[in-house]
Amino acid sequence: MSDVSPTGSISPENYKAYRKDFAKSADLMQKSLEMYNKTSEYNKKEQLKKTMNEAMTIMNQIVKVALKKNEQSMEKKLVKDYDTYINSANAKNYKAVRADLDDLQDSVKS
Repeated sequence: MSDVSPTGSISPENYKAYRKDFAKSADLMQKSLEMYNKTSEYNKKEQLKKTMNEAMTIMNQIVKVALKKNEQSMEKKLVKDYDTYINSANAKNYKAVRADLDDLQDSVKS
């Protein structure tokens, strides 16, 4: 499969850079999610939530220009599962977000 941008409007170099930035944001999101899940300290949770929200914002911007259709669908599922987790932080919702992040990271790296 070639690295052709879904929109065809960005150069291959920029396309690769966008995908690299997406992977970095997804990694930051994953690390913050793990720490968020482990801490019970309110202020730390709020800071981690802010970090995760910022990472999601960057990922949402990149998804529009540099992700393939199947990755766009995966990212939409991540957004939905993340919102569910933030509203109801439990093991099931945490695992769903982790699985979404893992799937997206694997896809973007390939």
